[in-house]
Amino acid sequence: MHGRIMFLRDSAQLPLAEIERPERPLEVVVPYTNPALTARALAAAAELAQGFEASVTLVAVYVLPYPSPLECQEGIRQRLEADLTAMARTSPLAIRVKLVFARDREAAYLALLNRQSLVVIGAKDRWWTTPEDRLARRLTSRGHSVAVVKVR
Repeated sequence: MHGRIMFLRDSAQLPLAEIERPERPLEVVVPYTNPALTARALAAAAELAQGFEASVTLVAVYVLPYPSPLECQEGIRQRLEADLTAMARTSPLAIRVKLVFARDREAAYLALLNRQSLVVIGAKDRWWTTPEDRLARRLTSRGHSVAVVKVR
């Protein structure tokens, strides 16, 4: 797969030597979209985190409809956790996995993210706006740093 990384909001272009190192580790969050896109986003997150003290978290928000309770059946939870853990093991970095059950996907991501985290989202390279592009724009509008990995 061929991909390219696009930052939605670029600040001043500074050489790496002039960038001040943060006191705490860089937090990189990769939202789970689908296996192929998430694998590319994890690879890009590993590339971006290279040379930094970084923690990478794979976050999956599982949306439940309103009539059902937010407590999920144990079998569904175990299957989702196993899928996410298997995906996290493919990365050379140590990755934390977080599974969240919510009513609204975007609202859940907004509630979970810290201000200082970098979000890396995998998205298909289409001329129309994809759901991943909408999530990236929403997170950017709320002040988060977002990188979109476009995959053909």
